[in-house]
Amino acid sequence: MNFDRMLAYTDALSKNNNRVWFHDNHADYDDAKEDFLTLLDVVKLEIAQQVPELGDRLLFENSKNFMYRIPRDMRYSKAKEPYNPAFRAYFSPKKSNFLPLSYYLHISHEGCYIETGAYPWETKNLNILRSYIATNFEELDEIVFENGLAVYGEKLKRVPAGFTADHPAADWLKYKFWLVEQDFTAKDMTDFSTFASAASTAIRRFEPLRKFLSAAFEISADEDYE
Repeated sequence: MNFDRMLAYTDALSKNNNRVWFHDNHADYDDAKEDFLTLLDVVKLEIAQQVPELGDRLLFENSKNFMYRIPRDMRYSKAKEPYNPAFRAYFSPKKSNFLPLSYYLHISHEGCYIETGAYPWETKNLNILRSYIATNFEELDEIVFENGLAVYGEKLKRVPAGFTADHPAADWLKYKFWLVEQDFTAKDMTDFSTFASAASTAIRRFEPLRKFLSAAFEISADEDYE
């Protein structure tokens, strides 16, 4: 299988982002969605093979449950268009939960990528991560260097309260979220098998960082029970 129907649909939706067009062309959406769900099954296997802690949870889960809806939640969106012209998924049994940290997949005519990291929207989780990084920043530096990662995320202008301005991990502590992303080229997307190979390579590079960030919450949970 290939990406043609998915990319054609997101392109068309971006140019006709209204409810009338969406309903008139719902058959095209159903076709593209069917392809996306097949792709999720393929990527799910790659993640399960490389991330045992997620494997059992993912393999027995219907891939439909990983998928985000195309209609926007207009209560929280700054965009005025009613639909998000992309096929998106987060590989977690409960994608609305912060934990476990997993992988996000984005397929659109404007770009396709896989991503992982930590996006702690609650202050408690943000503080847990920063405290862990402050103590273990050398390990984080090594992971980023050895795997050639480019971590990105919104940052504060100053070191957050509770840490000194000259802390050796000052730059890491300014982050509000820590993410890494792999964009896929047209060559990566000739078919689902080729894409799976490219995704597998990205997951292999990203997994040490995902494990590092996850460890912060494993330690925090252990401390809560002491």
